[in-house]
Amino acid sequence: MRRYGQSLYHPQSPMTRCVNFLCAVLLTLILIIGVILFVLWLSLRPHRPKFYLADFSIPVANANRQSGLANLPVRFTVNEHNPNQKIGMYYDVIIASVFYDDQLVATGPVMNPFYQMPEGDTPVQGTLTATGPVPTDPSWGRFAGEVSAGGVGMRLVLTSKVQFQVKLWDTKRHHMKVECDLTMQGDGTLRPQDKDSQCTLYF
Repeated sequence: MRRYGQSLYHPQSPMTRCVNFLCAVLLTLILIIGVILFVLWLSLRPHRPKFYLADFSIPVANANRQSGLANLPVRFTVNEHNPNQKIGMYYDVIIASVFYDDQLVATGPVMNPFYQMPEGDTPVQGTLTATGPVPTDPSWGRFAGEVSAGGVGMRLVLTSKVQFQVKLWDTKRHHMKVECDLTMQGDGTLRPQDKDSQCTLYF
């Protein structure tokens, strides 16, 4: 039985104090290293590029002609932006395809491989040759009617492979797909509301 007035305090041995001190130092170092690694991860984490539709045109004023859109030029400009401050990007060949509903209007390579500097901007410009729709296609009547009405919904798709350059090492190559939904006016030009609209990016 403890006598009245006897202290409950039991002094720690030097070994125990040393172990407690080392544990505190170790936990502090782990916390500091964790914060440093988190900050580095935030600064080196690649951000995806952004794409904006700047222009699109097909000379379809004579949409009712006998050959439809066959052999007509399809021109477009999509502005690419690299939002990373310290990370560059390598692009493979960019392939462009234009669709009316599910029908392929035109397709082909539009840009050779290139390197995009950090915070850089590059216009992706292309001129393709349309293969349709033509008057013999089931979709021609609907297409010509929408042209006459002054608005045709279309889709521009860009595909490529992208590799991020992080300091002295490169990431794996990512398959990239960019979809730009747009409305073409009756004169074959881009509807003003769609100018500089952001495209959807899939990785």
